[in-house]
Amino acid sequence: MKTLFTIASTLLFLHTAFSQDAALRQAEQARGILTGNSGVQWTVNVSGSKSAKFVATSQGGKIFAEVIEPADAQGRKYLAEAKGNMWFWKPGLSSPVSVSKRQRLSGDAAIGDIASTSYVEGYKVDGKEDGEVDGEAATVYTLKANSLSDTYAMIKYWVTKSGNLGKKAEFYARSGTLLRTSTMEYGNTANGRPFLSSMAIKDSSRKINLRFTDVKLGNFPASMFTRENLGGTKSTGSQR
Repeated sequence: MKTLFTIASTLLFLHTAFSQDAALRQAEQARGILTGNSGVQWTVNVSGSKSAKFVATSQGGKIFAEVIEPADAQGRKYLAEAKGNMWFWKPGLSSPVSVSKRQRLSGDAAIGDIASTSYVEGYKVDGKEDGEVDGEAATVYTLKANSLSDTYAMIKYWVTKSGNLGKKAEFYARSGTLLRTSTMEYGNTANGRPFLSSMAIKDSSRKINLRFTDVKLGNFPASMFTRENLGGTKSTGSQR
């Protein structure tokens, strides 16, 4: 289910460029990224051109997800890392499959890529300016990729000045072409602060809506975020 790849990638992608900026770090935490030693788990409902339901767990710059619906995709799993690595497994596969950068840029895989992308670890702040999003004053960050292996060459990110919430992101190719846009809402609450409740991802051909419910904060086992946990024959190689 490539839709989940794109979602995972988007979530992590927003976690990659902000460690040196307090407002960016708070924006990441409200999305469930950069939560310190603790993690966050949601139930995610996908609607639009694709429909699905899965449970996603984010901790330490990684996201693990397992599909609940549709029935023919139940049991599929994926693992995405803020630094750009992504793997997928489904019943019948002998081992997890690596998802390439090209796959993450196209089709359903782009949704998971956006949902799991962190803006703090793989991107640097190239500039910022005053702007507006949803009628609120915002800081608009321009983020540049640190490596050619990063999925997107540039991201523009709108963070509200009141509350430091990331409300909008635009994802650009190295050519400068706008590939897709995501918008976020924060109707959930965690640790007394607004927390991500929905995300809409739009490109030139479609729009996917994600709804986040059943938010749980806690410390999840490190083994959950390894390729061996996905399924198939257990690897004896090193884990990332």
